[in-house]
Amino acid sequence: MDTLYRRWLILCLIPRYGNSITVSQIADRLSTRGAERASVRTIQRDLEELSTFPITSELNGRTFHWSWAENARRFDLPVMDPQTALTFHLVREHLTPLLPASSLKYLESYFTTAASILSGNNEMPLAQWRDKVRKISRGLQMEPPSISPGVAEVVYEALLRERCLRVSYRPRSEGTAKEYKELNPLGLVLVGSLVYLVATIGEYTNPLQFLLHRMEEATMLDKPVTVPEGFSLQRYIESGEFSYPVGKETIRLKALFDKDAAAYLHETPLPGLFSLTDDEKEETVLLEAEVLDSLQLRWWLRGFGDSVEVLEPLELREEFKEMAKNLKSIYR
Repeated sequence: MDTLYRRWLILCLIPRYGNSITVSQIADRLSTRGAERASVRTIQRDLEELSTFPITSELNGRTFHWSWAENARRFDLPVMDPQTALTFHLVREHLTPLLPASSLKYLESYFTTAASILSGNNEMPLAQWRDKVRKISRGLQMEPPSISPGVAEVVYEALLRERCLRVSYRPRSEGTAKEYKELNPLGLVLVGSLVYLVATIGEYTNPLQFLLHRMEEATMLDKPVTVPEGFSLQRYIESGEFSYPVGKETIRLKALFDKDAAAYLHETPLPGLFSLTDDEKEETVLLEAEVLDSLQLRWWLRGFGDSVEVLEPLELREEFKEMAKNLKSIYR
């Protein structure tokens, strides 16, 4: 085997700081890369020659464990190109809340390299892309709540390793925390700036939602998670659980909108839409749709203020009539 190629493979096999590899493990993995098996002594000599790179070893028992130094600069062959650097930048900006802490730690050297590449040549078109794109929410921008130190890391790690959790949780309506001795984490859902853990309690199979910022403490247990039969996080979301259903049924919604208020409904139709009928004379738009009867539906309709009139179903119309009476009393 060509010595240079073997040593390059060895550098590729050495993990980042926080993980490690032994000489015998390197020997085994070289053969899985299609390379000829090298002796332990040969690899030891290679590692000595490669000590000009920021790699380090630690004696554990009678065996040396090798890794890159904690603050070692990343070496990529071929060198990270600007397109890849931009991708890592966007991952750091927008996907950090979706990644476990262990993955973020592993990616940190990539983020540093990407920032160096994009900042090192400001005349490069892709370097300017970061300043030309933004993602914002249509809703009012709210400051994210503060999560107790260490809680997010423990919850993410338990979800990753499929282990149960013990948490101290403070419900919104209560002043003191409640102890949950065993939660089965099933998934994480980000809603705006809020992070929800979907989990079951002990042997119960009904998934519930727990906000991370209401967790005062979290401990990962050495017990595998029990997943309810047939559970899917995507199906759980699609069932409307994060819309907060009022009932289990859908309703036939009829609502009359001012023409200006309903303008965007033609471009971004409401799911379950049957029709949008314009009345040019009255300058109104009649919406008819089959939608889940939920609190989210009510919040959406309330956002239009007096630019919408709920016609059907009659029960929902009565709710809005009562709300209008209350508002009139408040603002009298």
